[in-house]
This record gives sequence, C-alpha cells and structure tokens, in this order.
Amino acid sequence: ATVPFLAPKRMIVLTHPVARLKESQQREQFISFLNAEKPTTKLVLVEYDFLTSDRERRDGRLNWLEKWAISPEQEQRVFIRHHPLPNRTKMIDWIQKHAKIIGGQMTPQAAVSLANQIGDDTRMASQEITKLLTYVNFSRPVEADDVDHLTPLTAKLGDFELVNALRDRDGRKAQSVLQRSLEEADPIWIFQSIVSQIRTLLVVHEILEERSTINDIPKSLRIGNYPARLAMESAPRFPLKFLELIFHRLLELDEAIKTGQMDADLALQLLVIELTT
Repeated sequence: ATVPFLAPKRMIVLTHPVARLKESQQREQFISFLNAEKPTTKLVLVEYDFLTSDRERRDGRLNWLEKWAISPEQEQRVFIRHHPLPNRTKMIDWIQKHAKIIGGQMTPQAAVSLANQIGDDTRMASQEITKLLTYVNFSRPVEADDVDHLTPLTAKLGDFELVNALRDRDGRKAQSVLQRSLEEADPIWIFQSIVSQIRTLLVVHEILEERSTINDIPKSLRIGNYPARLAMESAPRFPLKFLELIFHRLLELDEAIKTGQMDADLALQLLVIELTT
C-alpha cells in the first residue's frame, strides 16, 4: 500500500458494505481485508440501518459484519457508533433549531406540520426548511399554512402511488406519477421519499410478523398515525421479496447519486424502467 500523502494516516469511508457483499466468498474476502494490519489507514463503514434486527438479535442471529466487529479479537481496533435519528418530539425541536441556525424562524405549528409530513428524515427536512424560508424571504416566521402550501409532495407520494405502480409493473402509470412529481419537487427528495416508503413497509412487515398492532407502528417508525395506518394497510399487498429487491437496488442507486456517478432524476428513471420491464 502507498504511504498517505501529506498526512500520517488516510481515511477511507465505505457506505452500505453489507448490500455490496451478498456472496459468502465476497464476505470472507472482505473480512480477510479487514483483519489485515494497516497502520496508516482508518476505515469507516457506514450503514443507515441496524445490521441486525431486533427479532434476529433475540434469536441470536447476528449479522455477519456485526458478529466480526464485536468479536474479542477486534476489541481494541473496532468501534461501533450509533447515531439515531430524532424521534417525533425531538424532530419538532430539531426543525425549529435548524431554521434558526440558517437565519430564519418556524412557528411551533409549522414545525409540527413539517415533522408530520417527513417523519425523521433530517436531510429532507433541511431541504424543506431552506425552501420554506426562501419562500418567506427570511423576513417572517414560517407558518403551518406555508408548509401545507409548499410541501404537498409527501402527501402525494405518501399514498404509495408510485411504489404501487412499480409493484404492479405498470410502466405507463409509474412514468406518469414520476413525471408529475418531478415537475413539483427535487429529484433527491422524491428518491428519498421512495427509500423511506420501502423502509417503512419492510419494518411494518416485521411488526406484523411479531403479531404487533397498528399502535406499535408510530413508535417504531417515528411517524404520525395517518402514515402509520396507511403503511399498515399497504404492507400486506407487497411481497417481502419485492421490497427487499427494490430496497437493495435503491441502496445501489443512492450510492451512485452520492458519488456523482448518476443524477437523481436519471436514477429514478432507471429504477422505473428496471422494475416495470
């Protein structure tokens, strides 16, 4: 390996390693790579979900990467850090504080309205807050009416219309919904909305398997009662294999977007084509 340039150590950040390593041979090679001594390199592995679900943990079925990370051999060289997203109450406070940081204000009612629409997605919230403050020209606090007027996309995508079309392989409808959405909102926002919906449906599947009720969903997902009820009603219509397939593909496209290999609107078009043809 080459020596780091102008620094004592180099840092490598790898996102979604689990999704990238699906074959057992790939995983074994990756573990061998991790076990090799690299005194001049710091490796950061980033996952946006828990590696092991609560159910798997109770059954003693740890994810292969987590099992390696917590093994006694790695105690002095591997560190796991959790950075959970804020719950609904904290999200309302987060929205108001973020608005203040960038030079504006949001009324408590506006913060509640925005939190109800976007859940705990802080990146989407940041984009929306900037849009809302720009709309009021940073000259007055954002009101709940402003949120209702400028943030209609979540409600439209929240009915799973696009995801339903993908499930049904209805290319014409999927393209129509996507084009209509692209006329009204940022492609990144639409993409993240789809990711959020699929993640929600996956979690609801797990909750249903554990024989929980709709009352457990808002707490588990940190979303409002209406989107929780909608997800509860929609989840049984989505085969688990379909949800897992589309989620892994979304992770791959997300990586391509973040690394500049693909624009978000192209990623959305590609997703629709791949899943409906």
